[in-house]
Amino acid sequence: MEDREKESPLAEVKGKGSEGEDVEPGPASVGDPGETGDAAKLKEQLAYLAAEFENFRKRVAREREAQAAFGNERLLLAVLPFLDNLERAMGQATASSEALLSGVRMTYDQFLSELGKFGLEQLPACGGTFDPSRHEAIASVPATGMPGGTILAEARKGYLLHGRLLRPAQVTVAAAPPEGGDGDAPAGSEDRS
Repeated sequence: MEDREKESPLAEVKGKGSEGEDVEPGPASVGDPGETGDAAKLKEQLAYLAAEFENFRKRVAREREAQAAFGNERLLLAVLPFLDNLERAMGQATASSEALLSGVRMTYDQFLSELGKFGLEQLPACGGTFDPSRHEAIASVPATGMPGGTILAEARKGYLLHGRLLRPAQVTVAAAPPEGGDGDAPAGSEDRS
């Protein structure tokens, strides 16, 4: 009884012949003549479900391909106005350098604002403390009056995407001042006179 409960409905439909080959039970082998109709109905339902699943699998694959091909569409549509503004700026060869710089600055601010809508934010660095998980030190410079690890300059901005690091900032860091001033005294020794 337990073996029969574990078997699938298809296993119940098929029986074993005298030599082990699968045999469809007919009305003569089973007392209920309606069971042959039930088996045919189950086979039809199984074929229908298999076809539905195959169609679903193909549809998901097509949607995945479309997502990969056109997934950046929103971002690119947001970027196009900046290209337009930069083209306009390049066409203003007769404009003063201040007007041109002002236009480029406005385009830059607009661009950052639009990218912020997609979750991009700049990683503040200058004046902060060096964090190796967010910053990449490209130089270490001795600086008087600054504690070691203070970020002095930023060579390349870092960015976060939805709070996760997208690109670390490349920074110049203040070197820690040598302990004890001249470095002759061993560490931890004090003048006890």
